[in-house]
Amino acid sequence: MNPIKKAYCRIFQAGFRLAMPFMPYREPEILNSVSEVPMLLEKLGTKSVLLVTDKMLRQFGATSNLEKQLEEANIKCVVYDEPCPNPTVNNVEAARELYVKENCEALIAFGGGSSMDCAKAVGARIAYPHKTVNQMKGLLKVLKKIP
Repeated sequence: MNPIKKAYCRIFQAGFRLAMPFMPYREPEILNSVSEVPMLLEKLGTKSVLLVTDKMLRQFGATSNLEKQLEEANIKCVVYDEPCPNPTVNNVEAARELYVKENCEALIAFGGGSSMDCAKAVGARIAYPHKTVNQMKGLLKVLKKIP
């Protein structure tokens, strides 16, 4: 590697290490089972969620227990199961439109990387409704709290 490029990378990494303690970071809350999700949502005052998953998981019934638990807790669950592998901007926009149309207050990503990536991008679009996905690519572009 070029010594100048290597020095630049090391300085960049050191800068991030120094800035990390000041970054807006939320400690994730670890849940032990799907049955704890409605309790967490109730504690947060959430009445409706967008569940982002993939079609195959839903067809095999992997999300049915979560959907049932949410229904029993009177939490509206809207499902977006269209993300393709490596979700596109169109996937993100379709899910965001569903979130807004159904007045959702939170996002749940259920499944693998595609569902999670799609849900994270939807969350960023909710936090920054006047920015496109492409305007938010890169480091430190989404600093607001996402749903």
